[in-house]
Formats: sequence, C-alpha cells, structure tokens
Amino acid sequence: MVTQQLDNASAAAGDALALALAPLRVWIVGSLDVVLPLQRYGAQVHAMDSITALYRELAIVPCDVVLIDTALVDDDLSTTVEHLRRRDDLGVVLLVDAKTPHRVAEGLWAGADACMSHRPDVELLAAKLSSLRRRLPGEPVQMMEAAAAGDTSTAWELESGGWNLRAPSGQVLALTEAERSFLTLLFASPDETIGRERLIAALTNQPWAFDPHRIEVLVHRLRNRVRSVTRCTLPIRAVRGSGYRLTL
Repeated sequence: MVTQQLDNASAAAGDALALALAPLRVWIVGSLDVVLPLQRYGAQVHAMDSITALYRELAIVPCDVVLIDTALVDDDLSTTVEHLRRRDDLGVVLLVDAKTPHRVAEGLWAGADACMSHRPDVELLAAKLSSLRRRLPGEPVQMMEAAAAGDTSTAWELESGGWNLRAPSGQVLALTEAERSFLTLLFASPDETIGRERLIAALTNQPWAFDPHRIEVLVHRLRNRVRSVTRCTLPIRAVRGSGYRLTL
C-alpha cells in the first residue's frame, strides 16, 4: 500500500514537471543540445549561432527567455545585455565558462537575470527558468492563470506601453518591437486605413531600404501567433492597394 502511494505521488510529481515550463519559449545563442532536454518540461526551444541572428529573429517573433553562451559574444557583453533588457518581458540568462568568471559580474551588472554554468544541469536550468518566468510580465503562466480564473475583457487592448496585446478572451500576448510599432499605429486610429508609407515609417528609420513585403510577413505571423495563443482572430484587414485597418 505504502509503495503504491509512493508510486502515485512520484507519477503525479512527474506529470507536474512535464508541464512546468509549458508553453515557455526558450531561445539560446549557442548549442541546441543545452536546451533540447527542456522539451520534456514543456518548453519550446530554438537555437541560433550569433547575437546578430538573435536580433533578427526577435524583430519578427518574440520569445520568453534568452540563454546566451558568452563565448559567442564577440562584442561588449554589457552592451548586448543592456539592449535585450530594454524589453521588460524578456528574461536573460548567461551561460559562462569557468575560464571566464569575470563575465558573470559583467553580465549581472548589465541586468542579466541569472548566470549559470556553460553546460548547466538540466533540472537546475529548468528550475531557474520556472522561477524566472514568475517575475516576467505577460508570461504564459500568468496567461494561463488569468484564463483559469475566468478573467476576460470585452475588447482588444494594448498594455504595458504597447508591449502586450490583450485579447477579448483575457489572454495576453507579448509583442516584438516591430509588432508593437505596427499595432500602436493601428490602435491609434481604429477603423481607419493606415497607408503603407506610414506603416513603413513606423517600422524603420530607413524607409528607402525597407522591403514592403516585410509588412505582409509581419501581419501573417502576428495573426498566427495571436490565434495560437489567444484562440481569437486579430481584427486586421488588408485594404488592397492602400494599407491595413483595425476593425474594433
């Protein structure tokens, strides 16, 4: 009987751990092998080989936590961390080799949320990310808690200075910088068609070098992410030959 109870308790604990990081999006500038085991905790993982690649991805699709192998940061680490910390909904964890301990202090002074071993223990890393997510605004855990509590609103809203989009379902989606600029312009003039020229000007300070098709890609990905997270359809209409309109 006691053995059965212990087995049941162990199974329950295993089930809880299987969802501990769901649906946290964890990206790493480094080896995919480091974060791949996090999938068994429910995390979504993605790897890239440089800070430049990270910036390029973040401009299109957001994530919740970034892990950075400091050995891959050629530029000043402080500058990199400070740039990432401009997003108050993004967690930053540094992976530091024992041969470069000075990078721990450098990263923490710049605003990193945590520093860990270059090859961290998976269970310790999962526990650290679970703790970190509770301190980040608009995180999946808060979205799920709000849904469970029946917290709903009646309209689409931009919150946290435009960095979060709240759906009528009450769930909140963290936005990228490009999505924030795009939606801020549309929310400022609902039911009005915003021309491509104005949209491009809001997305870049070099409009002459901007490919207009990037707006279509942005809208397509934004719609899909909104539908996936909130189960709601974002009310944006493409007006042929003109631009886009938000219909609230």
